[in-house]
Amino acid sequence: PASLHHTVVGSLPSIQHCPDLDTDPRELEKFSEHFKQRRIKLGVTQSDVGRALANLKIPGVGSLSQSTICRFESLTLSHNNMVALKPILHTWLEEAERVSMETSLITAERKRKRTSIASPEKRSLEAYFAVQPRPSSEKIGQIADKLDLKKNVVRVWFCNQRQKQKRLKFSAMR
Repeated sequence: PASLHHTVVGSLPSIQHCPDLDTDPRELEKFSEHFKQRRIKLGVTQSDVGRALANLKIPGVGSLSQSTICRFESLTLSHNNMVALKPILHTWLEEAERVSMETSLITAERKRKRTSIASPEKRSLEAYFAVQPRPSSEKIGQIADKLDLKKNVVRVWFCNQRQKQKRLKFSAMR
């Protein structure tokens, strides 16, 4: 919406007009993917990010909606909003990683963090699935080694993919 553009870009003239700011769409895409991977690894929701931005005390930046963070990660914001949000989210990410490092030294390990599989690995898994949707335990181990993932992550991915196929098949029959 136009109000988002005004809120994000309009309130950040120093960032918006910064000549050395990287505006290459490929770099924005790369950062967006990196941001999402790191956010998930930190165990932080999109809503948490939006609320936490207000705590960073960046001039002219308040909290943002979960929807805005989601649209940033899925590259569905306008180019200008992507450019304006990149340095803000970069600042948040650096701060969140710093805090995470400090707290991980203090706190014991809690619940396992949700696993996020990057696009290249996901494409490889999809290719393996197309050939053999029910690989043996040994084959799952080989795939895991090749993609540098945990065997259990690959096993669960295949189970989830089979369930997804079942759902799609069922919904097509309706």
